[in-house]
Amino acid sequence: MSTVITQRQLNLDELRRFKWLLGGAMALVSLWTVFFLDVEALSLVGITSALIVATLVWPQLPGKIPPLVWKLAVPAIIIASAVDFYLSPDTLPVLIRLAILLVSYRSVSYRRKREDLQLIVLGMFLIVVAGVLTVSLGFAFLLLLFTACALGFLFVINLIDAAETVGPRTAEGGGLAWTRAGWRDFFARLRLVADWRMLGFAAALFTAVVVMSGLLFLVIPRFELATGFFLDRYITRKSRTGFTENVNFGDVTELVRDQSVAMRVDVTDTSGLLERPYWRMVILDEYTPQGLKMSAAMKAGLLAGQRVNQQIRGQSSGRLGSSVGGNWTFYIEPGVSRFLPLPGNFGVLRLRDPVPVQSSVTQRIVAFRTEPMAMSAFQLEEVEQTTFLADPNFQLMLNEARANPGRLYKQIKYNPLINLGGPSGPQNEAVLQRVVAEIGGGAVLPAAEFARRATAWLQTHHAYALAARLPAGEGKDDVVRWLDSSEPGFCEYFAGGFTVLARAAGYPARVITGFHGGTLNAFENYYMVRNSDAHAWAEIYDGKTGWWRIDPTPGAAATAEALAAQAGRQEQDSSWSARFDSLRVLWYRRIVNFDSRTQVQMLEQVKSFTMDSSSAVRARFEEMMKGLKTWVSRPWDSIRLMKTAGLVAALAALGLVLVQGVRWIWMRWCRWRRPLKFDPVRRKAGQWLARLRELGRDHRSVGLDRREVAGSQTQSVIAELQRLRYGRRESWPDPGGVFKRAKQARR
Repeated sequence: MSTVITQRQLNLDELRRFKWLLGGAMALVSLWTVFFLDVEALSLVGITSALIVATLVWPQLPGKIPPLVWKLAVPAIIIASAVDFYLSPDTLPVLIRLAILLVSYRSVSYRRKREDLQLIVLGMFLIVVAGVLTVSLGFAFLLLLFTACALGFLFVINLIDAAETVGPRTAEGGGLAWTRAGWRDFFARLRLVADWRMLGFAAALFTAVVVMSGLLFLVIPRFELATGFFLDRYITRKSRTGFTENVNFGDVTELVRDQSVAMRVDVTDTSGLLERPYWRMVILDEYTPQGLKMSAAMKAGLLAGQRVNQQIRGQSSGRLGSSVGGNWTFYIEPGVSRFLPLPGNFGVLRLRDPVPVQSSVTQRIVAFRTEPMAMSAFQLEEVEQTTFLADPNFQLMLNEARANPGRLYKQIKYNPLINLGGPSGPQNEAVLQRVVAEIGGGAVLPAAEFARRATAWLQTHHAYALAARLPAGEGKDDVVRWLDSSEPGFCEYFAGGFTVLARAAGYPARVITGFHGGTLNAFENYYMVRNSDAHAWAEIYDGKTGWWRIDPTPGAAATAEALAAQAGRQEQDSSWSARFDSLRVLWYRRIVNFDSRTQVQMLEQVKSFTMDSSSAVRARFEEMMKGLKTWVSRPWDSIRLMKTAGLVAALAALGLVLVQGVRWIWMRWCRWRRPLKFDPVRRKAGQWLARLRELGRDHRSVGLDRREVAGSQTQSVIAELQRLRYGRRESWPDPGGVFKRAKQARR
């Protein structure tokens, strides 16, 4: 008799191959979390990922590397990290690059149990750092994937350890027969031995744990981990938008239109917005031959006003009718700026946590002490969109500075004369005076009229372009050479040119940088402000009470008719990228809370939904029971009995047909998936073998010998059933006759 018995578990070599697969997958997932960090390690991650994938596909590759290379690998990593630490100004990026190298080394080399645990610890380091410094749905997905791989990895390690206790324990590199097998046969074998019911239960349990953890995450109050661990001291971010404290003319010759989202602004009511918002961030008030920058006096004023705050009172006018939008909630991506974008005057600015903040309410500037490492969020109340910034003390300081220039820094904290400084030298002054004369015609104009004429002159003589260059020349500053030419320019050129012309005419002026505009997300109704919306404009002092916003860039400032038309219409983005971006805002809304009201509201909603659902189900059940009771209590006659019996029989027949149909589909699917196990003849033979074994156990329980009861005929039937169950199809007897004789033997 030929009997084929399939082994229902993986052998030791197959377990080692499975461990190699899970370890490589876990290493890849941990490395890919570095993409969410703004560190110079992306090329290193790409190279190491390619190496890991190659060793996963061909596990025999590490065995072909000379042993001397493996011995020198660790000293080489240490030397490279030491050099990196010496050359790099930041500590955390060096540690991240070191962890990448160590994870790669451990994942591509043959490992014992100790090295496997080291790989888990190194991968967790990258996961923790990325979790502290980022808030992203993509990272959340990678975190779940890493957790699943790590749990499976530990489980397989324990299985291998238990299997090796049966025989002699050997080093991982000692037996490499598992590296020579093919992945196709391995996956076929893995599919064959997999217990899908157990895998389904494990998946359901893992999903339940994730859901429960997510609910606890939403309910339990949170704090900013980056602030708690002070990681912002060990890494320096580079601004993607250029919002630094200076603008150098000529450094950038071509603007890169970065369409990635820089910030998201959740506005309660967008219908009251009268214009595309100007998100004001940085004031550049001091002119230098290279460009404009924030003056040292203004920096000192910000530093003097640094406090650990969670709430800042603004400079709102107090008229409730002038505030728009309700509450404005800002979610700013890392790498934008340490300065906060402000769309206008505000009543209250609220942060997530008490952090060191520099603020100048009179100048409408708020900035973090350092650029945030992770997503930063804040909230504004009583926002007023206005083109005017009240500054009544500026004229008093300007008069005092002009009258007492020697006692400037002893009497006042800020030097207002820097708002009148411009290019010096006879050639620069000659060009500027000529242009000012063309603009004003020799008359003394109010600040608003001069701004209108200067803007018209700039837009007449220069066009806007994404690519610009400064004309060659000597003896003139960069912006003066551009003004004296017909070259196109960026918004920085127009804002800087306007500021220089206004100062030459005697009007205090300065450059402002920030964002302009944005598009409304059509799915969640919030502003998406992209890096390409970065903009520069100017402010001119009216000579009395404050600063007026002037945007001389062609096409930037809207007319009154355009503003009126925009009041009832907002540009919306309904693309697929906007749909995916809305998921991120939904994530932000749940993890960013400025108080406990959102959490309490969510708990009340869950509680009311649960109570309402249970009440509705209970009421529906009671209604059904009342209807059944009424139906039963009605008079019964022969016709009603026959109808009821027919209905019950029809329902039973329908249920039987459905059960048989589902069973038929299930059997066909099982036969297609596992033809050997779910063959109907083999399956029925196994059932008859089980029945005959139960018969033998019953006979032994009453003291009878199985051979005496069954006889030679029963033994023959059992042999034929075993041949049907385990033998090859060519050796089968007639299945119908065998099953008939088995039935007789059981009787």
